[in-house]
Amino acid sequence: MVFTLTAAQREDLVARVDASLSAIGFHCHGKTDQLNARAKAEEIEQRAFSAADVSSSTTSGDRPLIEVMRLYVKKAAELMKEVVESGAQEGDGDAAGDVEMDGDEFDVGKTSKDREFYTQQRAEQVLAPLLNKGASYSKVRLSTKSFGIDAAKVASRAFVNLASTLKEVDLSDTIAGRPEVEALKAMEIFSEGLLAAKLTSVDLSDNAFGEKGVRACTKLLQGQTELTSIAFLNNGISEQAARAILELLACPEKLTRFHLDKNMTGNEGTVHIAAIVAKATGMKDFKMAGSRFFCEGAIMLAEALSHGNSLERLDLNDNNVNEEGADALVKVLPKHPNLQFLNLEATALGPDMGGTLLMAVAKGCPKLEVLHVSSNDFEREGAEAVAHAIAEMKYLKVLTIGDNILGDYGFTQVCMALSQSNAPLVRLDASCNELQKSGAIAAAQLAASKPGFEHLNLDGNMIPEDTVEEIRAILSAAGIEHALAPMEDNDPEGEADDEEAGADIGDMLSTLASRLKL
Repeated sequence: MVFTLTAAQREDLVARVDASLSAIGFHCHGKTDQLNARAKAEEIEQRAFSAADVSSSTTSGDRPLIEVMRLYVKKAAELMKEVVESGAQEGDGDAAGDVEMDGDEFDVGKTSKDREFYTQQRAEQVLAPLLNKGASYSKVRLSTKSFGIDAAKVASRAFVNLASTLKEVDLSDTIAGRPEVEALKAMEIFSEGLLAAKLTSVDLSDNAFGEKGVRACTKLLQGQTELTSIAFLNNGISEQAARAILELLACPEKLTRFHLDKNMTGNEGTVHIAAIVAKATGMKDFKMAGSRFFCEGAIMLAEALSHGNSLERLDLNDNNVNEEGADALVKVLPKHPNLQFLNLEATALGPDMGGTLLMAVAKGCPKLEVLHVSSNDFEREGAEAVAHAIAEMKYLKVLTIGDNILGDYGFTQVCMALSQSNAPLVRLDASCNELQKSGAIAAAQLAASKPGFEHLNLDGNMIPEDTVEEIRAILSAAGIEHALAPMEDNDPEGEADDEEAGADIGDMLSTLASRLKL
């Protein structure tokens, strides 16, 4: 269904919005033209109509007319509220020419706050700076605005106009709410417009287009031979889509940054992703999170990463790497001595392999600054090995080790390790570890000893109220009471299953306090 209204009906909404904006301008500013009411009213109506028109059809059929009309009116009200809250002055608008951009970077997100469904007219208005003769932007971000075929043609013209200077393009979340045929055609049009540019970075994330979408970008992927960075987050990258990426990428060997997340790639698709990574021997930043692969996929990725030695960031969180996959990483990660960021949250490392892997990282990756290892079932029995590894991480600034059921005894060992390493820690997450008293106090004492400490998360534990107050006092004395995260999910009456001797924990706390000179 195509949403239609008569000219009189559309003019009626314009008149109502015009009258409301004029009244608000008079009462708030003493001038009826303070908000440029008529021009704003026409723009609001056009944008509301476009949003309603796009939403009138769904994958299961047409929406009832009454629903589309309600959406039309609601969208107009939201946009009118935005104009009023922004306090727009005469001549201020959502045209990009009136919005200050950062140097040679153009971002449509700065032209309006709402998610817009661009028409040709609206695209020409917003992208006018890109269409001007002599425009020389090197970075363009179209994210969070939905482009149909006509609007995509305007963007394509802009890309052609910028061909000599354009290097980075963000096309993430640019076809939301569009019918599949229209969305895929828009991606094809974007791709054609970019043929003349020499891009180094493309972001295609959050378009959920699967293999069809990857192939709609054929001209982009095959035509860009200088790409060093590409992203496919939340794109439905299945086995078939992953195979298409491998098939179409012109020069995968030049990639230094490759991001995938929230896809359904699985082990079968990871075969193709690993083949790309193996060719990219200069890879510095690789992310394949939430991709549903298991230990077999982790082993394939480890083998692929063994072809290079330049990794600085690695993110495999939310995949079932488990002990077999971790064992493969033990052999590979030390080959990347420049690794600074490692995210292995929710990868099922387990209490035994967790310590082994972290020790390999500590020994082979001395520059590590950020470590995320929450939700890995380290538990109390794995705490000692994990602590020994952390003690070797001399430059660690961020440690996220929540949801591992370390208990007071286990986590106090971690705090002792962080003290021993003299690492410049600024953020520590020990949430959901069944801490009661000693471990929480150890965390507070550690935080208080670190210059510039910013954030301590102890939520989701079982810390009594009097201990919480003691923690606050320790942090307050150090002038960092603001660093403690809200403790809304703390259970002060909970009982942890911690059988370790209280005397041992007390001795460790005394040693820690002495070492930290508290």
